[in-house]
Amino acid sequence: MRKNQRVAIAIAAVVAVAGISSIFLRHGGDATTPRNTRAEVMTPKIPDAEIVKAVRDANLRIDGFSATNVGGIVVLKGTSDTASAQQAAVVVKQLGFVRVANLIVTRVAADDETIRRDAERQLTLTRALDGCTLHVSCVNGILRVDGPAYNELQIDVARNVLRGVGAHEVQVALKKL
Repeated sequence: MRKNQRVAIAIAAVVAVAGISSIFLRHGGDATTPRNTRAEVMTPKIPDAEIVKAVRDANLRIDGFSATNVGGIVVLKGTSDTASAQQAAVVVKQLGFVRVANLIVTRVAADDETIRRDAERQLTLTRALDGCTLHVSCVNGILRVDGPAYNELQIDVARNVLRGVGAHEVQVALKKL
């Protein structure tokens, strides 16, 4: 290496050290520079019962509704339509909570024809009802099944099979022969 190159490297090193030192001196004791700061989210101290009351006061229909505050996160549970589930989260946020875990299960409203077809399919697939001639109808979410049954067991089986087809109400009017 030549003498000129060594001098240039030395000057560059001195300038770098001087620049870094000036930054430390300028900002080292500055009170506006945060040191080891933490951001804390302040959550309101509202009991779970008050949260539930606030949602009920909003006239939202949510079956089996519960609200639990877990470490500043409000967990909402229940069953409802989509609009009511979303509105429940809005109500909780209006109480001052920032974090809401909305676990409300939403129901999809099925039309009468879909409910009727599902019910017929379930009844047809049930071996215990072989030989029964059943009439299935659905009006405004109310499912009605009538016809002859050979014994009480078939009536109970039909009622149990139809519980999961999505109807608001199930009426089993089977007559024992």
